[in-house]
Amino acid sequence: MLRWYLRRGFWDLIAWLKFTVNKPLNIPLPPTERRIIEPKPMIDAIPEVPLRNVMVCARANIPRDEVVRRNTMAYQVQVWLYTTVLSPMQPGLPPIDADPQVALKRAFTGLRRTRFRAPELPAEYLGSPDLGSLAVRGPYACYTTRVDDATWEWDLHMLDNYEHHPGLLKIGSRVLFRLDPLRRALQAHRIECVLGSIEPTDPRWDQACKIALCAASTHLSLVRHFNWVHLAGGAQLALATRNRLSASHPLCRLLWPYIYATFQSNDIVTRGQMARGGDFETIFSFTFAGMCQLFDDSYLAYPHLVNDPKADGDARGVRGAGFDTPTQENLEALFDVMHRFVCNYLEIYYPRNAATGASAVHNNAETLAWLEELNARVPNGVGVSPSDVTWDKLARLLAGQLYLVTVQHEILGSHVWDYQLWTHRQPARVYKDFQREPLDVYQRLVNANYNLNVHRRALMDDFTHIALDYRAKAAMLQFQSELAALQAAMDSHPWAVWRLYPRELEVNINA
Repeated sequence: MLRWYLRRGFWDLIAWLKFTVNKPLNIPLPPTERRIIEPKPMIDAIPEVPLRNVMVCARANIPRDEVVRRNTMAYQVQVWLYTTVLSPMQPGLPPIDADPQVALKRAFTGLRRTRFRAPELPAEYLGSPDLGSLAVRGPYACYTTRVDDATWEWDLHMLDNYEHHPGLLKIGSRVLFRLDPLRRALQAHRIECVLGSIEPTDPRWDQACKIALCAASTHLSLVRHFNWVHLAGGAQLALATRNRLSASHPLCRLLWPYIYATFQSNDIVTRGQMARGGDFETIFSFTFAGMCQLFDDSYLAYPHLVNDPKADGDARGVRGAGFDTPTQENLEALFDVMHRFVCNYLEIYYPRNAATGASAVHNNAETLAWLEELNARVPNGVGVSPSDVTWDKLARLLAGQLYLVTVQHEILGSHVWDYQLWTHRQPARVYKDFQREPLDVYQRLVNANYNLNVHRRALMDDFTHIALDYRAKAAMLQFQSELAALQAAMDSHPWAVWRLYPRELEVNINA
């Protein structure tokens, strides 16, 4: 065990150093010189990650204003260390302690606790997991979808299609919920998984819950967070904006704080997490080949609708369905503030009520070119094209882009700190004998989640230096005022682990 303690201590120090030295990024004005970026399949841009469907910006084409050489070198050193010098993984280690608090204390201790708080245990994990509550509160509410008038589901059966590590159970699963009208709540009544069709009275119910929660956690981190937010959504937004909007275009100035440094961030994080021996392969259930196939398949399935919570909630059949939806309401409130900001901003440059307002959007060549490229780059498009764009559609689309890189990035990333580390309820992987994770797997899970919470530039910071004129600056200040008002309204209620607060949001997906 001495070898393990030394190994763990070294990588704990690396995690602490990354957290400590990371500083919020200063966002400059967009460069006046525009350089077209042609994306490449990831296998061509990063050969060690052989994805053919996922399109990325090659390192040589990353805009000069984004390149921070010390960050690139730091990640290169980290990858070199864990692939050739001292891997964080050590085969043959015993499982973590049966007491989740003891396991967490041993894995998250020392200097790291001086920089960030310990995770809170969600109420849903206090006893047998309350899947019905998780279906409407917290990060996994995004999976709840109507089947018929009386049934809702989480359907993650597709995860069975990807190669799992030896010794693990396949985690593909489907949870079925029914409505309890008196409690205005959903109740899980069946889980379909590798164990069979399991109901709450079955002694294997808790095991089936572990499989279902492992599936949700895995899909959330790999697909919804990194593949959809970073690669399919955020990267393509940055690409279209840099390629088609000039530095002084109103939409470029609106979007600039939300896209800046996306390419640099995605490049270094991809190399650190997706390459062989990286976080994704060593923490979650899939082999390297299985993980790569999952990314290639799910990239093409990206639904841009998820960035409009009202439209997404309607499509999933959870709005006005007879049960309380606290997370849905939380997300809609955040989106509404962003939508009002975008509307106020657009009114400045494309007056909605003026006689020329409608044609101003249609006659702006850069805006139409931006829409065209966005639809060409984002898998399955963004639902608004140059031929059918209206003022209202453009406003909602732009609000969705802000929501993507702030709200979606937070609830699918840093926010799971309070969920993923409680592996007695929500394991990172499920072994055939249901043993607990080995020490190295759990430690890497903790450190990966810890570094998701490094300090980044906050959404509630001042970005008025980006504004084109005093009118845009006023709209930005009004946006900050409304975010502060929403934060104050939420602070009037007791803090809740599932709730997403404006002060937690970061302005972009920069690592």
